[in-house]
Amino acid sequence: MIRERFAKNLRKIRKSRNLTQEKLAELAGVDFRYISFLENAKSFPSGDLIEKLAAALNIDCSDFFKFEDNFSRNELENKIINLIKLLDERNLKLLYEITKSMNSSIF
Repeated sequence: MIRERFAKNLRKIRKSRNLTQEKLAELAGVDFRYISFLENAKSFPSGDLIEKLAAALNIDCSDFFKFEDNFSRNELENKIINLIKLLDERNLKLLYEITKSMNSSIF
């Protein structure tokens, strides 16, 4: 799953920078075919290469592993409610204050 997440994010970030696989490979100092292997989850890079790719793309290494969940409003509300149920009293109060503050800045 990590390999697939890395592959998807690498491809998306590379394309958002309007870079070809060849250009990214040149910037990172690897063969362009290896970029294809990475983007198709056929290989996984070393830590050193992750750092080189991140530098070439001007991103943080963690960006390769981020998930983008596209939830509907209803799904998101349900997920938030479920997370809230897990909070202890102190953190629940803190969340309340944060939420109240966010809403007061809207109005």
